Amino acid sequence: MFQKTDVSSLDEVNAAVDHAVAEFGPPDILVNNAAVQLIGQDARAHEVSEEVWDRTIDINLKGAWRCMKAVIPHMLGRSGSIINIASPTGMLGVAPDFSAYSTSKGGIFGLTKVSAAGYARDGIRFNAIVPGTTSTPLIADMLKDDDERRRLKNMVPMGRIGTPEDLVGIAVFLASEESAYCTGGVYMADGGMTAV
Repeated sequence: MFQKTDVSSLDEVNAAVDHAVAEFGPPDILVNNAAVQLIGQDARAHEVSEEVWDRTIDINLKGAWRCMKAVIPHMLGRSGSIINIASPTGMLGVAPDFSAYSTSKGGIFGLTKVSAAGYARDGIRFNAIVPGTTSTPLIADMLKDDDERRRLKNMVPMGRIGTPEDLVGIAVFLASEESAYCTGGVYMADGGMTAV
């Protein structure tokens, strides 16, 4: 079921979750994947506008929190797996011209860890997947430029841009009971970017 939702609106997130619960029952899994990367607008800290900063944090970090806030009450007393999509930019200085994006993704690590500790006794698990440079609509404009594509590819020790399919196995593992003892973890699917 597709439900168009603006994660910067708590009302829309609540409505989407309510609709899903009415259709399928209480959720077992949440994947927080919605994000923006405002290419050409994000910049170093003193250069980025407050509007770009706020929009990026509002969608990338607060959007994940809003979705968790809406879903967790349905998981309490049961169990659940919440998977947050992070980024190497939140761990390393690999994107110096993307201070808002990098900060938003750094916040995902904190949100994942504190939630893992806070809800462990409730049976709700929180983990983060860290994809490297991945060919998705988020960076499609960057990848159209041959020089930029080559530069991004050269940053990856495995020598290639990732695909969404590269994340499927780890996401399924974290969503399943196979990972029942895994919470607060950070799982790399980045072609080795965070290894160097």
